[in-house]
Amino acid sequence: MSENCSSSQLKCHYGLIASHLTSKTHSNPGSKFFKCPKPKINSCGYWKWEDEVFSDTPLTEVRELVVALDAIKVEMDNLRKEVTKLEAISQSQVIKVSTLEDKAKKMWMIIMVSLALFVGVITAPRMK
Repeated sequence: MSENCSSSQLKCHYGLIASHLTSKTHSNPGSKFFKCPKPKINSCGYWKWEDEVFSDTPLTEVRELVVALDAIKVEMDNLRKEVTKLEAISQSQVIKVSTLEDKAKKMWMIIMVSLALFVGVITAPRMK
């Protein structure tokens, strides 16, 4: 009932190893096929062309996987470029934050000095 392609032996619907034959007809000369090993009268009717059984499906799958792998490589390259851009932006932001922190410290110092001068100006005349 099942086909077992891994050992290159196929089984008919009776579970028998299918006969591997070569066509001698005018329409398909030399074509290989599998059929039930029992005579036509007792046959289960199993019959397949060899190229139907052993198609290039694995080769097609490998080609599709190679294409998918190439697409993944392109995507990885794009992601690496994006990471590089984001790292540059991040570094730029770190520099901006550092600059703003320095400006904030300077402003704080100016405010404190201004406050001290203001307090001095206000309290100096009262102390006399």
